[in-house]
Amino acid sequence: MSVPTPSGVFPLVFPLAFPLERAAAAARERPLVRTRGFASPLTRMLLSSEGQTTTLLESLSGESLRLRFLAQLRVTARQTGAGVAALLRTGEDNGVLVRHTATVRTGGEPLSVNHVVARLDLAPAFEHCLTSTSIPLGRALTEAGTGHRRTLLDTGRRPWEQDGDHRTACYKTYLVWHGDEPLVLINELFNPSFVPVG
Repeated sequence: MSVPTPSGVFPLVFPLAFPLERAAAAARERPLVRTRGFASPLTRMLLSSEGQTTTLLESLSGESLRLRFLAQLRVTARQTGAGVAALLRTGEDNGVLVRHTATVRTGGEPLSVNHVVARLDLAPAFEHCLTSTSIPLGRALTEAGTGHRRTLLDTGRRPWEQDGDHRTACYKTYLVWHGDEPLVLINELFNPSFVPVG
């Protein structure tokens, strides 16, 4: 299944780049180990950081960035891909939010595209953060008082595939926590014109 958007079609299934059984082991590795295959110090810093990516991208670009909302829908965790429910510690038949956004410059150039799967049952008071069409997710959660802890699960390379551009780009996959429970699973793919793949 896929989600149609004005700029193309996004897969509904979460793009985990490695088997679920590797997730726990990968999360215990040092970020430097996972990112050593990237030549650029900028890329290694961005991929290994467990801070807010939007803040880092703003520092690197020297400008305020905005959210471009692409699509979202509510489905069961089972529909989002094998292993996603386990990572989010929710039932396969529980409802989750699948969301696609881009972090863009003032002129509209995307610096990253984001594929998000979020639990809706964990923190109903923060649902407005998860569904906002104007405020980046990390910033919204921080302003609401949650989402401070992140766990990096994976980094690697995938096709960029934006507006006919099929170059290879780098990505990071991470969890955002609400207290001791995982709230959001994010895969962020970075524009190779801005973040060197190496």
